[in-house]
Amino acid sequence: MRAIPQADLDLFSEASLRDPFGDYRRLRDLGPVVRLRRPDVYAIGRFADVQTALRSSEALISGEGVGFSDAFNAPKGMNVIQSDGELHRRLRGTIVKPLFPAALRDARADLKAMIVARVGSLVGAGWFDAMKGLASFLPVEAISHLVGLPEVGRERMLEWAAAAFNVIGPRQAETDLAALKDAFAFMRGLNEETVRDGSWAGQLFAAARTGRLSMQEAMAAMSAYVIPSLDTTILAKGHLLRNLATHPEQWALLREQPDRITAAVLEGVRHSSVLRWFSRVAVADYAVEDCIVPAGQRVMLLYGCANRDERHYPDPDRFDINRDARDHLAWGTGAHMCAGMHLARLEMEVLLEALVEARVQLTAGEPVVGANSGLYGFTGLPLRIDAA
Repeated sequence: MRAIPQADLDLFSEASLRDPFGDYRRLRDLGPVVRLRRPDVYAIGRFADVQTALRSSEALISGEGVGFSDAFNAPKGMNVIQSDGELHRRLRGTIVKPLFPAALRDARADLKAMIVARVGSLVGAGWFDAMKGLASFLPVEAISHLVGLPEVGRERMLEWAAAAFNVIGPRQAETDLAALKDAFAFMRGLNEETVRDGSWAGQLFAAARTGRLSMQEAMAAMSAYVIPSLDTTILAKGHLLRNLATHPEQWALLREQPDRITAAVLEGVRHSSVLRWFSRVAVADYAVEDCIVPAGQRVMLLYGCANRDERHYPDPDRFDINRDARDHLAWGTGAHMCAGMHLARLEMEVLLEALVEARVQLTAGEPVVGANSGLYGFTGLPLRIDAA
């Protein structure tokens, strides 16, 4: 066994958060696992090793919390992403039921009609902020309705999601802690009477009423709908729009071959992974190739770093819709694979369908890159949609 290299990389510096890919490459080149100093954690960044780790949920557990802060990890063991074993399977099994492809099939036509109308209103309208005007349209207008949340409060879901993924890191701002406190207060105020009957939230309360879940478990599952359900998909759409606008040959190819829309979506989330990382704890000595992470240590699994690994993807920094990116790790893999990935893919597919069918030209300006501790994406993206 060889010694694990140490590195003084600060993946949470503002510079690294806004442009992480140089640090990602340096981390991958150092070895299969690297011990960072800030925070003190064992970081895994190569594709094969991250993939294996994500599929090793019994050796690397989430129930001790997946972040680096007590504020985020406090409900450890009692929500979907911070639970293990039978509890995790029960919570996840409940929240994914309305998110399976078959369950989403009926919603597709409505989502498509909504985004077609929105795209039509933007064609020829000049420059606009695509993050607010297009990427967030379906999540804010449609998905919060499917979740079934009351009108009062749900307008803060984007703020709460951003705060949660900031608090997950090693440094917390008071404003984010306050926002997360408000989010939990909002969820505690929900009940079967305040959410829409038959909605996703309504199904959770029904499961609690019939004994399939305890009320504590239902509220834990609710957090998966309220906190991370919007931001990740919105940011992924922003990356996809900019990648297509700044690679006109790829956009032209997609317009000529619309059957490649799904491939474009998968390449988009591979190339520009929104989720930066989650952490887990090793229950016993854990081997990463010829290195050993000691039992009890926290391990950082870097999704975006793995998806740019040249050991797995040739020329990984290139956006190429002809690439087979079906095995990407942007949505994870294994027991904790993203529960909402089918909905996220559906939203991005109907967006591209609407743009292709409208036969438009895309032009992007310089984006404003956010510095969120857990999510990589734009806070602003100038875009034009013009008739081709």
